[in-house]
Amino acid sequence: CVSNFDDFSMKKYVSGILLLVVIMLSNSCETDFTTIADYKDITVVYGLLDSRQPDQYIKINKAYLSESDVLSYAANPDSNQYLYKLEVSVEEWSDAGNKIKTHILDTATIYNKEPGQFYYPEQVVYKWDKPDQPYDIKYIVEGLNDTVGVEYFWLNEESNFRLIIKNPETGKEITSETGLVKDFRITKPGFGQTIRFVPDPINPKEFEWEEAENGTKYEFELRFNYGEWNWGSQDTVYKYVVLTSSSVSGGAGSNTMSYYYWDDQFFSTCENLIPYSDPAREDEVRERYTSFIEVVVSVAEEDFAKYIEVNEPSTSIVQERPNFSNIENGLGIFSSRYRKTKTKKLHSETINDLKDLDTDLKFKF
Repeated sequence: CVSNFDDFSMKKYVSGILLLVVIMLSNSCETDFTTIADYKDITVVYGLLDSRQPDQYIKINKAYLSESDVLSYAANPDSNQYLYKLEVSVEEWSDAGNKIKTHILDTATIYNKEPGQFYYPEQVVYKWDKPDQPYDIKYIVEGLNDTVGVEYFWLNEESNFRLIIKNPETGKEITSETGLVKDFRITKPGFGQTIRFVPDPINPKEFEWEEAENGTKYEFELRFNYGEWNWGSQDTVYKYVVLTSSSVSGGAGSNTMSYYYWDDQFFSTCENLIPYSDPAREDEVRERYTSFIEVVVSVAEEDFAKYIEVNEPSTSIVQERPNFSNIENGLGIFSSRYRKTKTKKLHSETINDLKDLDTDLKFKF
């Protein structure tokens, strides 16, 4: 036997261990554990300036703390919305370091917030109203000096903008600043009022645009707009399908961006996405009418591009990722974006090819 304990000593030893365990459990029951830290006021900002938009909006919330279900707190506006008005302004500065003007923001309520984890459809945002007239107006001219459109710009793209948020209850000041993504041209498709897709292409079609100054991340989207007329209705419903959508990065030393698209994808996408999956719903459609092709290029400023990148779904087995914020004394993003569009009518031969597809899409003209 390797043990030197007799039966009596063993019993005393075991009893001592049991007593020690009971004491430890008793002490642990009397100890309160805190699972969360003390509450701290953290301001969360989301604001994207766009010179093409007449009104500018900035969403300002506060971080919330909960020991229970965090999703239920997210759905409660009192938990993440300041219940008093903040002092919010955006200063506009020139490149030379001179302050041009100060835009004062006031609260406004939006009523069309899409359903989600946070409260909806109403939300309070901060807004500065559009000026009495646009900062600049540009006329779109193509072909033989043919004016095909007008673009309005409500902010000076040469200016820098500094956000200042003051909390009157705590005295805390939150700041950030950004430049604007500047205007650029979509160069392909070029002149001409129509665009043609062929069922059996030999080469892909190239879409091309210039790099935007202050722009880093580009999203290309191609849309087909059409009208739909239902039986028993006097109104045409206008809809669109996204033919393709993709992120595009510029080449080294290049000042242009390109995206290549095979024409036959236009017809297959229309066949797959336009008819309703429910046959009864599709039977309600009497006729459809072709409208225009829309080329859309969306651009994000550098800080916004970083913010998007770190918040994209992870494809790695490692789920941890760094946080990105350009808000001083707070969290979130204050940056800029820009969207450029170019429209072309659908070529008559493409319309005929669309009408001749095996799938009856009910296009009349």
